[in-house]
Amino acid sequence: MKKIMIALAIIGSLFAVVSCNKEKQVENIISADIAAIENVAAHNPVEVAIVLTTNTNWIVQAPEWIESSALWGSGNSIVTFKFDENYVNETTTVKPRTGEIRFSGGGSINGNGVSLIIPVTQLGFTYIDPSEPIGGIPDADEFIKFMKAAAAGNSIKKWTADNGEVVLLDNIDLSEFTDYQSLADLSNVINGNNSNSITGPSFGGVFNGNGFKITNFNPVVTLGENKSFGLFHTLDGAEIKNVDIEGTFTVSAEGQADAGVIAGTAVNTKFSNITVKGMIKSEGSTVVKRMAIGGICGYACAVKENNVTFENCKVESAAEIGHGANDKNGGTGVMYGGITGFATYTKESGRVIIMDCVNNGNMNASCGRCSGIAATANGGTEIQSCINNGNQVNTHADGRLANIACLIGQDSKLTDCVNNGNLEAMNYASGKGTCGGLAALLNHDSVVISGGANNGVIKTNRNDGKYIGLLVANFSKFTSVENVTVSGGIEIEGKVQDINSGNFEQFIGTCSDANKPKIKGLVWKQPK
Repeated sequence: MKKIMIALAIIGSLFAVVSCNKEKQVENIISADIAAIENVAAHNPVEVAIVLTTNTNWIVQAPEWIESSALWGSGNSIVTFKFDENYVNETTTVKPRTGEIRFSGGGSINGNGVSLIIPVTQLGFTYIDPSEPIGGIPDADEFIKFMKAAAAGNSIKKWTADNGEVVLLDNIDLSEFTDYQSLADLSNVINGNNSNSITGPSFGGVFNGNGFKITNFNPVVTLGENKSFGLFHTLDGAEIKNVDIEGTFTVSAEGQADAGVIAGTAVNTKFSNITVKGMIKSEGSTVVKRMAIGGICGYACAVKENNVTFENCKVESAAEIGHGANDKNGGTGVMYGGITGFATYTKESGRVIIMDCVNNGNMNASCGRCSGIAATANGGTEIQSCINNGNQVNTHADGRLANIACLIGQDSKLTDCVNNGNLEAMNYASGKGTCGGLAALLNHDSVVISGGANNGVIKTNRNDGKYIGLLVANFSKFTSVENVTVSGGIEIEGKVQDINSGNFEQFIGTCSDANKPKIKGLVWKQPK
């Protein structure tokens, strides 16, 4: 204030001198190159320079939070203004503020004084709770944050809509994200033949893709012991629906592990209206422990009375699956299923239900179990109205292979399922290995197959006539097989077998005389 009073005194004396001059007064003017200073940053504000055009002496007045490089001057000038921060810290809300910069000049003795007012606004800072809902997932950055939160078991409130679902608001391109291995290391599960234990975090909410696409999902991961990996590593009580996902999914294992494009492990979960496109690749495992890989889910387990369901899911991805150091064809081997690798239950009332699902992806494999729908329907698995259109070429020397399910176990059913894919296994010179159009092995007295059809051709070099079947390679244990349409063909060492309406039952698979009466109502359909 003292400086301003001194400035006024100086200018006043100048005006007095001018007033004594008998010459005609010149009209005073004052203008600037800026009409207003708006939206000055709250944090780390930049200085603003004003170019002043005037023919008189002047003074400047400003709020206390604005520092001027000059308090007075004469004639044209450049005056710089520095702003105090309107910011405390990132968790404190500060309101915006306004003020004005005033230039005054020319005095007022002869009514010749002039002034210029420049309004100033400075932004405030609003603290936003990072967990506050934003209504869904609008872009890839937010999707990555969601994916990390879900994998770590942290809050997903931010991306939850009013209806309680996590929803996509647009297509998501994940091409910029590569750090999938750190996410894969977070999971921790112990998945048994009829048991499941999730000791790490899992996602239990509803994820609704709203029909949008997730593209360039291209993970390359190596899974350790009891690890599980997918877009969602482990699901428990979740629902995943209405999404298309595309990319190259590459996974290998150094211990018992489960992997699927959507989920590595799913417990009491529903999948619906999902399409997977691209490529699924694996070099297999370095240990002789189960590695289950699925186009949708690696390992699915119905715990107690709760179901796991796959409904209207479609896999378009081609699969390239190796066995690595694990060449087993049983439950400890490397296995791939177009929908799921390993399906089971805890021997209670819950079921794994796979219905109205389609595999269109071709399978180029060298693993013990490979199938278009489920590699292993270990127990409590019902496969209904599913279709495999993918062809399989498998070079495993002792595979248990089929194009709907390799093994069908206790309390499991195959209903109205159709295979249109061909199966080629030409590495059976040792006389080992099984090939079936629908299934490789029926493995429990409770197993039922009803309806459906096989239209695929089986090519093999196993020449002893055993365990090669248009329907099931090995009818070991089952309740009934009824009303299935038999078509397709069998080619052994390049020789096409003569199969017709009179002898087709001889080619449906290996079956004991005691079990043959359980097979009823088969219909031959001449291949086109």
